[in-house]
Amino acid sequence: MMKSSNRPLLIVMFITMVIFGGALIYFTMEYLSQVTQPGNSPSDEVTSHQIGMWILVVTMLAGMPAVGFGAYVTYVGTRIRATQQWPPSGMGFRAKAPVLLGDRALLLGAVVMGLGFVLVVCGLILPVVGWKLGNAFLE
Repeated sequence: MMKSSNRPLLIVMFITMVIFGGALIYFTMEYLSQVTQPGNSPSDEVTSHQIGMWILVVTMLAGMPAVGFGAYVTYVGTRIRATQQWPPSGMGFRAKAPVLLGDRALLLGAVVMGLGFVLVVCGLILPVVGWKLGNAFLE
């Protein structure tokens, strides 16, 4: 029996996180160094707008994983409903895992799909909430 490995995927995900994390830290430090220089004093309106944009970018970056995870959870829910069993076939569960069939599996699939939808909505609403909170705190 051949065992599948996710090592290349994990390495690509780790390298991507390191690159984006490093870029975010670099640009944040550059921005803070420009704002805190004594001779370079931008107006309060420009500074508050820039801070609001940073809050929006950070909340968008925080919402993206929630949308992706919600899409995957919704996919698993649709697989449960389509096969009418838990765990759905082909998902890589152990052979000795307890199996739910019929109406109980349909109910579980609907609940999982609902939770996935909630995650997607929360991930999409998070930037809007961050923008509103940023504007509320800056006023």
